[in-house]
Amino acid sequence: MKPNGQRFLTFGLAGCLVAVMITVAFVAGAAVGLGLGRWATPPAVAAPDDAAAGMAPSSADFPAPSSADQAASASSPATAGPQEPPAGQDRSLNLFWEVVDYLREDFYGETPSDADLEYAAIRGVVNSLGDDFTSFMTPSEAQSFTEMMDGSFEGIGALVDKDEATGGVRIVDVYKNQPADRAGIRRNDVIVRVDGQDITALSLNEAIARVRGPRGTQVTLTLLRPTADQPLEVVVTRQRIELPLVTRKRLADGIAYVKLDEFSAPAAARMREALTALLRDQPKGLILDLRGNPGGLLDVAVEIGSQFVGEGDILIERFADGTERHYAAQPGGLATAIPLVVLVDEGSASASEIVAGAIQDARRGPLIGAQTFGKGSVQLPITLSDGSMLRVTRARWFTPQGRAIHGGGLTPTIAVERSDADRTAGRDPQLDRAVQYLRCLDPAAKCPGPREE
Repeated sequence: MKPNGQRFLTFGLAGCLVAVMITVAFVAGAAVGLGLGRWATPPAVAAPDDAAAGMAPSSADFPAPSSADQAASASSPATAGPQEPPAGQDRSLNLFWEVVDYLREDFYGETPSDADLEYAAIRGVVNSLGDDFTSFMTPSEAQSFTEMMDGSFEGIGALVDKDEATGGVRIVDVYKNQPADRAGIRRNDVIVRVDGQDITALSLNEAIARVRGPRGTQVTLTLLRPTADQPLEVVVTRQRIELPLVTRKRLADGIAYVKLDEFSAPAAARMREALTALLRDQPKGLILDLRGNPGGLLDVAVEIGSQFVGEGDILIERFADGTERHYAAQPGGLATAIPLVVLVDEGSASASEIVAGAIQDARRGPLIGAQTFGKGSVQLPITLSDGSMLRVTRARWFTPQGRAIHGGGLTPTIAVERSDADRTAGRDPQLDRAVQYLRCLDPAAKCPGPREE
């Protein structure tokens, strides 16, 4: 057995771990039964998603599919404080440390460091909840997550999600002219190994942390591709990924177009700038493109949604105790009257679904494209004492008319698929259909057949 001095040190660590795990159990306990989500956070951190974010659900090196939520949040992260354990809870975790003692004495191999042991124990508690969007991040992972919410990160430039069939990381989308794109990585590829290490048993956040890394470094990814018989190995050189966030342009027939990549902190101001520039020319209609957008911050989603919906709610947040919080449209929206179409697809999650759902419920314009991801939960980010972060599912959100999005997503008003062959050939039938819809609003336009609304 261990010398007394070492045992004192071990149990000193146990006390620290108990404090952390008590906090985890207390906060996570309040979230049980609330459901899943991409990245999402409340008004304090403002994130509806993590897609996954990023990668998503969101959210990754990609961003969440991430919350959004951040696929849905809205204020600053809270800092956890000590909590009293529930009645009858063992404060000393004697059985846990009994196991650790035996492993350290008898295991034929290297045992984890105290820090790694603590993080592994916390992950075990969090993972036992069975909620993909309640998650724990180490200090380095939390820093990457925070950077991503600022609109940039270092990695390969792809949007990812957890692949349920393999446990690996599925590529939801690839950012154009970024490292993953240049290396030949495609949509629906599944990463199963990173630098030779199997990642299929890791959480999405842990897997994303392996893929990300400092700019200029290389990472070897082993991919499963639906069209390939054997796994593929791809070497990618990481770079600083600066997302454009908002892209605007003028199309033919007096139609304006604006695309939003994610709902990170700078997105609301950039959207206002883009709309101001586009509306200056008094276009006949506007296309808002939310395809491949994994979500982001809740308060940003409310701000951006308010640019298109002039009154009423943007979303409703419902908590486990049955209480509700309504997020009303903010005054001063720039595009609340112009004819509008929203493009969505399977990569549109969390905050994207909040905005699209509000527009659809307000009958401001149709959704055109494919069924959305279906991330309808909100995560509260809690910054812990060492810089690590706990993201806890605390509520679910619903559209202004009370429609549940979680697990099902939004059904487009006009369904139009865009195949991989379309993407390879540079075709965009979803955008073409949106242009046609707006053009046909003009009574003088010659449009065959009934108008779809």
